[in-house]
Amino acid sequence: MEEIFEYITSTVTLNETETQDTDNVLVPDGTIVGIAAVISGNTESRIINLSMLQNNFEVVRAADVRFSERTSGGSFKESMRPVNLPGGRNYETRIVALSASTTEKVSIQVMFMISKKVPTQY
Repeated sequence: MEEIFEYITSTVTLNETETQDTDNVLVPDGTIVGIAAVISGNTESRIINLSMLQNNFEVVRAADVRFSERTSGGSFKESMRPVNLPGGRNYETRIVALSASTTEKVSIQVMFMISKKVPTQY
């Protein structure tokens, strides 16, 4: 079997004065092996926790989104936050800021790396 990867994204946004946002995403069949986040906007050094839920159950515990940013070095897969979750399901991406901003909007795009096993072709 050969391993191939598919990617999907989810975007969550905190507008001024908001402290929480969620986005539902249907992940295709396979296994989610990594996630990576890109932050757009000024977080103003606030803690903004990123988590993932399935059926209101937290499957990726809340931690500051900066822990999910890609790191330098290694392969693309190795630079992502490792997870091991089944695909073919609906997930909820959630961000929660510990404090609101009166002036800054922040958007976070989370990429899911899905591993798929396919028969090796000769």
